[in-house]
Amino acid sequence: MDFEVVLLLVIAVVAVAGCLYFWRRYRSTVGKVAFLFNAIDNGDYNFRFAEGDKVTGDRVLNRSLNRVKGILTHARDEQMEREKYFELILDSVDTGIIVVEESRGVVLRYNRAAQKLLKREVITHVDQIKENMKSFSLRETNTVLKGRRVRIVAFSDIKGELANQEIDSWVKLIRVLTHEIMNTVTPIVSLSDTLLRQSEGEQHEGLSVINRTSKELVRFVENYRRFTHVPTPQPTLFYVNPFLERMSRLAGQIMKDGCTVAVDVQPKDLIVYADEGLISRVVSNLLKNAAEAVPAGGHIWLKAYTGENDTVVIDVVDDGPMIPDDVASHIFVPFFTTKKDGSGIGLSISRQIMRVSNGFISLVTDRQNKLTVFRLVFSLSLIHISEPTRPY
Repeated sequence: MDFEVVLLLVIAVVAVAGCLYFWRRYRSTVGKVAFLFNAIDNGDYNFRFAEGDKVTGDRVLNRSLNRVKGILTHARDEQMEREKYFELILDSVDTGIIVVEESRGVVLRYNRAAQKLLKREVITHVDQIKENMKSFSLRETNTVLKGRRVRIVAFSDIKGELANQEIDSWVKLIRVLTHEIMNTVTPIVSLSDTLLRQSEGEQHEGLSVINRTSKELVRFVENYRRFTHVPTPQPTLFYVNPFLERMSRLAGQIMKDGCTVAVDVQPKDLIVYADEGLISRVVSNLLKNAAEAVPAGGHIWLKAYTGENDTVVIDVVDDGPMIPDDVASHIFVPFFTTKKDGSGIGLSISRQIMRVSNGFISLVTDRQNKLTVFRLVFSLSLIHISEPTRPY
């Protein structure tokens, strides 16, 4: 009887010990699996379970968990590579793309073209860009991304693209025409110069007319050729205030009696990143037009200030006669002019210069105050700024 009791007690002890052992093994296994998925869920892949040298249950389990981690790590790396690949594709297109969470209006992703078109380095909410988006051509797609309803918005600047295509078309046409005309006229000028020295009487007079007309045509063609050969900008940082002061002094030489040119720069140490020589051509042309437009006793203002989205703005303002709407819509078109002796390329060249300078020029009509404003906008948001050299 005692033997049976002892045997039962031994069996009970062994059973309890076995249950405790397997319970601990179960808890250890579950703990390791839970640790594995918690770490991966938190983006932590820098762990590894010890496998040891002996062939044990722990070694087999740890090796299996390490293998699972390796598979998940490989899948994660492939996913990251795909995301980088698609991000490079998105950043290489000219179409702006933003991904917006529908419920809150939060901008989740955007590409470089979106930054450039919207002139913003950081885009966090649709309220920031709502007004800007009205000027673009939009295409929207709704989908679900990671359990959230999102709206993918693709947009492009159709007006800007058409304007650039128009400029390119004019440039190509003028290059062909000037090339053909110069090839035809230049030999005539050279030959008439030679014959003039050897001719007399009526023949000399006739050759003089041919020579003079040919040279006038060459000058005419050279004038238009300038439109197709805007130099590559060599941008530097320079202070706007002394630049505009210098421009105002030059403009004073062509002003009508009693006319004034005022300069207002805020802040006084405002700087801009551009080719100063090219921008002086633009401002000089605008000042020339303004000086011709204002009556005696009129006023011209040169204003500069910081605009929205890290831009620098220069306004050339005059109180001369307002530009009619039907004329304003054509003033940047090459060869369009309302002046009797105008060439129609001054504003076209100015637009070309601003285009290659990564800025733009526009006409702003202030009808309330009866002012004409030509606005130059320079972007500073996507460049590295260093301290400019102060002028003497």
